[in-house]
Amino acid sequence: MTRRCILTVDCGTSSTKTALWDETGETLAEASAAYRVERPDPLWAEIDAEAWWRALCSTARDVLARSGVRADEVAGIGVDGVGWTLLPVDRACKPLTPAMIWLDRRGEAETEALRGLSQAEALVNLAANPLDAAYITPKLRWLQAHHPAIFDAAHQFLTCSGFLTARLTGVFTCDYTQAYGYHCFDMRNARWDEAAAHLLDIPLEKLPPLHAPTDVVGVLMPSAAQEIGLNPGVPVIAGCLDAASGALGAGVTRLGQTNEQGGQAGGFAVSLDRVVVEPQLIFSHHVLPGQYLLQAGTVGGGSLGWFRDVFGQIEVDAAALLGVSPFELLSAQAKAAPPGANGVIWLPYMAGERTPLWSSTARGALFGMSYATTRADVLRAIMEGAAFAVYDNMRLAAEKGVTISECLGSGGATSSAVWCQIKADIYGVPLIVARRTDEGEGGHSLGMFALTACGVGLRDDIGAAVERLLPSRQVYEPAPERHALYEEMFAIYRRVSRKLLDDFADLRALIVRG
Repeated sequence: MTRRCILTVDCGTSSTKTALWDETGETLAEASAAYRVERPDPLWAEIDAEAWWRALCSTARDVLARSGVRADEVAGIGVDGVGWTLLPVDRACKPLTPAMIWLDRRGEAETEALRGLSQAEALVNLAANPLDAAYITPKLRWLQAHHPAIFDAAHQFLTCSGFLTARLTGVFTCDYTQAYGYHCFDMRNARWDEAAAHLLDIPLEKLPPLHAPTDVVGVLMPSAAQEIGLNPGVPVIAGCLDAASGALGAGVTRLGQTNEQGGQAGGFAVSLDRVVVEPQLIFSHHVLPGQYLLQAGTVGGGSLGWFRDVFGQIEVDAAALLGVSPFELLSAQAKAAPPGANGVIWLPYMAGERTPLWSSTARGALFGMSYATTRADVLRAIMEGAAFAVYDNMRLAAEKGVTISECLGSGGATSSAVWCQIKADIYGVPLIVARRTDEGEGGHSLGMFALTACGVGLRDDIGAAVERLLPSRQVYEPAPERHALYEEMFAIYRRVSRKLLDDFADLRALIVRG
C-alpha cells in the first residue's frame, strides 16, 4: 500500500528545517541548512532569497534520501517562513534585491513620515498593528524612495513563505497570517484595502492574492520537482507565518491559550476571538479559522547565541569533543549563579527592540557589574534579561484585559531546563514544554504537518491533529519566592531600559556622524 507522506519546511532567520512525516504524524526524517543574515549597515538585515531556495531543495533531498520515501508517496507540501519580509521579484519569481527581513529597520525615516499622516491612526486601526520600521510598509516606502526603478520593475512583493511557495508552484500568494506586515491589510475582513493601498502608494496589482493557510494554491511544477527529487503535481498549501505554525505546534489550538516563543525572535502569542488594537503589541490571524493571535515580539532570544559566538569558543570546542550542544554547557554555567545573577541585569536589545519599545536605536547593556561578577552571573543575566523582555509585554497585555494563566513553550530555548525554569519564575505562571518541541524548533514543523495534512485531505481537524501528537509535557512551575525576587528585579529592569532610550538614540546619532 502506498504511503501518503507530508513534507514540511520551516524557513527561519538563520536556518531552514525540513521534515518528512507519515500520515500518522510520525517524523520519518529531518534536515536543516544554515545561511547568513547580512548586515551591510547596522539598521539593515537581509538574506539572499536564493539561499532560502537552495536550503529548501537540499534539505528536501536529504530527508527523502534518508527516509526511503518514494517520490510518489509525498501527498502534500507546506512552508512557513519568517515575517515582515519584503522581497520584490520579477514575473519568473527571480529576486530583484535581497530579502529585507523582520530584523531590518532601515525604514526609520519612512516610518516617521507615515506616523505624521493625518490618517495614521486609521491605518493602525485597519491593520491592528503599529507603524514601525520592522513592518513591510516602511520597507516598501524605503524601496520606492531609494530604488524607484526596482520598485517599478517588481512584478510582485512577496513574503518569505510566499516566495518559496511561488518557487514550488509558479503561483504568487500571500496568506492571512503574513499579510499583517502591510498596513493596507484589513485585519477584520481579511482583504487588501484599496483606499489604504492608494494612500500608501502601494500598487495592489503588485500584492499577491490572499489565502487561508490550508488552501491548496497550486501543485509542484516540473522544474521545482526536479530540483527537489519529487514528482510534479504534489499539492502545495499557502503556508503561514512561522510564529503562527509555532504557536499551533506548541499546542495553541483553543481560545485563551498562550505560546511562549524561545527562539531568536522571542515573545508570546495568545489566541483570541476578537481584534485587539494595542499599538505597543503585534496582532495577526491565527492559522485556525475564527482565531487571532495577540503577540509580543522581542529580539533578546539571540543574546545567548551572540555570547557563544563572541566569548564562547571554549564551550564550542568542548561541546564538539563531548558531542553536545554548546548551549548545554553555557546553561550549566548559568545554573551556578543564583536567581537575580548577583545583581547583574541584561538589556537584550542587540538589534533594537520590537514590542513594547519599538526602538531602532536601543542596544544591549549589562547593568550592575562589579569585580565580583562571574561568567556564570553574566550568562544567567542574559537568560533573565531575555525573559524580562517578554514579561514586559505580558504586563502590557494584562492591562488590555488579556490574562495569561500558563505558557506553552516552543523554540530552541526549551532545550535548556535552566532557562525554562527562569522563565516560569519570572512570568509567575507554569511553562509547559511539549515532548515534540524539546528539540528546538520542532513546534513549527508539527504545526505545518497539521496544516498541510488538513489542506490536502489527510486530516479534517487542525487542532485535533496537533493535540493527539502532544502526549507528553514537561511542566516548569514558578516558585513564589523566586517570582517575588524577580518582580523587584523587573521593576529595576524596566526603569533602566526606559531611562536609557534617549541615550541609545544619542549614541546611534554619534556613531552615524562619526
